[in-house]
Amino acid sequence: MNQRFCGVVVAAIAATTLPAQARVYATLGADGQLQVSQNPVAGATAFDPHRPVAVRASARGKSVVPGPLPSRPAGHARWGPLIDQVAAEHAVDAHLLHAIVTVESAYNAKARSHAGALGLMQVIPATGKRFGAEDLLDPLQNLRAGTAYLVWLHRRFNGNLELMLAAYNAGEGAVQRHGNRVPPFAETRQYVAKVTALYHSRRD
Repeated sequence: MNQRFCGVVVAAIAATTLPAQARVYATLGADGQLQVSQNPVAGATAFDPHRPVAVRASARGKSVVPGPLPSRPAGHARWGPLIDQVAAEHAVDAHLLHAIVTVESAYNAKARSHAGALGLMQVIPATGKRFGAEDLLDPLQNLRAGTAYLVWLHRRFNGNLELMLAAYNAGEGAVQRHGNRVPPFAETRQYVAKVTALYHSRRD
């Protein structure tokens, strides 16, 4: 794992050792902290951390595939090496990028949302322009813009993975308006929990 991201895994998940077929119950508390347990927790979402899953349309209106995803989506073999390349270019843990791409688009480079988010990392055109992308349906430009934004969020939120992911999903403004905490949006909280759990499972 790249040293730049060594500290970003949420402690509650990082401290949990899971058997291969374990189900995890995850929720975000009122304090914005991710709570993970192998036992049922009131209000928590149950999922298998060893199987990638996709969140439904997020607070920023993405179109993503509902329900569980295959352990290796069809596009993984095609776009996986490019994702690894871009991760290396930006000194980002490739497992984190793969987790985000899995949840955002299931490796569909032509994915579009009704809100205008595009490509593998479902980048909004304004964000793409901000980070130098002219064609977000070009996989390389999309990955570079989305990853550059993630690196910017890493600096902005001092490496706090929950806040980085919440901002990627709902926008940094939403996180800032809620006191630099995960916004109380159900879809954003689910997104943070799912990407974090998938990231953890890929690293293991």
